[in-house]
Amino acid sequence: MSAFLKSRLSKIAVLLLILSITCTGMVQAFAASADGPETVVPAEYVVVMPGDTLWEIAVAHKPQGQDTRVYIQKLMRTNEMRTSSIQAGDTLMLPGK
Repeated sequence: MSAFLKSRLSKIAVLLLILSITCTGMVQAFAASADGPETVVPAEYVVVMPGDTLWEIAVAHKPQGQDTRVYIQKLMRTNEMRTSSIQAGDTLMLPGK
C-alpha cells in the first residue's frame, strides 16, 4: 500500500470514529430529554371567592392523604404569604404535587 492510501484510510477511519461518537451522544441527549422525569406541569391557580378560607381551599386541592396543615404551609410558601389572610379576588398558585 502506498503512503498516500494509508494516510487517506487513516483520515477516513478517524472521521468515522468522530462521527459515530458524536451521533451516539446526540441520540442519548435527545432520548434523555424526551422521556426524562423533568416533565413540565402547568401551574394551577385558584381565585379566592367571597367567604373562602385558606383551610377550605387547601382541603379542596391537597393531594389525598396529605395533612391539610402541611398543604397550607406549602400554599403559603408558594405564594410568598406571611399570614393566612386572603381576600376575595386574590389569585393563589397551587403548589406542585
